[in-house]
Amino acid sequence: MSQELPLVSVVIPVYNGESFISPCINSVLQQRYSNKEVIVVDDGSTDSSPDIVSGFGSSVKFVRQQNAGSAVARNTGIDNASGDFIAFNDGDDLWAPNRLHQQV
Repeated sequence: MSQELPLVSVVIPVYNGESFISPCINSVLQQRYSNKEVIVVDDGSTDSSPDIVSGFGSSVKFVRQQNAGSAVARNTGIDNASGDFIAFNDGDDLWAPNRLHQQV
């Protein structure tokens, strides 16, 4: 079925979000919409956010940059995206399980 659905690139910028990033990523990975890629852009975090994101392995594309702000991090995510559509989720937000399907 995922071959029929457009690929959605979900871009998640994070800066020092160690308390929130794991549940955030899990809420995106657990979406009922199957044809997605998750791109987390670390905006120069000084906490354990990069280690937490790296722990998700190949299920998340991880990009690091020097601290430049969330807008630059979003643009970096877009530059690394392969999807037909882009969706944004802040690193401290959670998605309801059917959100992406409803949006597409």
